[in-house]
Amino acid sequence: MDENRGPALGIAAVAIVFLALLPFLIPTLIWLVLTGYAITKAIGSAPDSADGTAVLLAVVAIVTFFTLAIAGAIYAIGRSMTPKKRRDRDAGIPSQLPA
Repeated sequence: MDENRGPALGIAAVAIVFLALLPFLIPTLIWLVLTGYAITKAIGSAPDSADGTAVLLAVVAIVTFFTLAIAGAIYAIGRSMTPKKRRDRDAGIPSQLPA
């Protein structure tokens, strides 16, 4: 059980740092995306008002990205905690299944 202490501490550290940074990352990225959207609307020949669907989809995409990012980071670190599968024939143990 002691061999999993390092990856477990790594998962805890990633989760703590990531969750502590989320209140700063999400609003900053939303502001950047909406600023880019506003500049694009000002330069282009788009209608005057902002499209609510586009703004909502941008916010949903940002939150989804961060959710998948933390899930991927925890998965990548946690993979080392899962024991490797060994085939019975490699270990010299006869198979229990009928031939």
